[in-house]
Amino acid sequence: MICGTIKVNQPKRKADNDKGGEEKVSEEKRKYKRFNSKEGAFAVFIVPDELVNIGQIQDISMGGLCVRYLSTNEDNQGCSEIRIFGSNDRFTYLDGVQCRIVYDHKVPGDSWEQISTRHCGVEFENLSVKQQSVLQDFIDYFAFDED
Repeated sequence: MICGTIKVNQPKRKADNDKGGEEKVSEEKRKYKRFNSKEGAFAVFIVPDELVNIGQIQDISMGGLCVRYLSTNEDNQGCSEIRIFGSNDRFTYLDGVQCRIVYDHKVPGDSWEQISTRHCGVEFENLSVKQQSVLQDFIDYFAFDED
């Protein structure tokens, strides 16, 4: 399935720092519940005139996601669009999702000289009804609740 874009104009949320240096918004401040992702859930950062960065989704909600990826750059500065897809025994796809990078940090102790492992938090908003439906289907199939 291919969906349209999402406009982003929301200011940054206040975040709490955890031990790994990654910013996380406390669950009490989140509008949507976060779910851990299963194998086969990926996001692709689209940055004009640059190599594509693809990574595994770590967690996801109706309001955003966290992705772990490898990069030769410092961060995804300039990224304004992502593609979300899942593939194992079925395929689900959201294309052209406008986004705002909330944080993008190097993972300490999990990087090499020229390549670093990074965690990136992305926020999206103003999902259309169709986009919400596809995203909910993605979460239902490619994510799970730890509780």
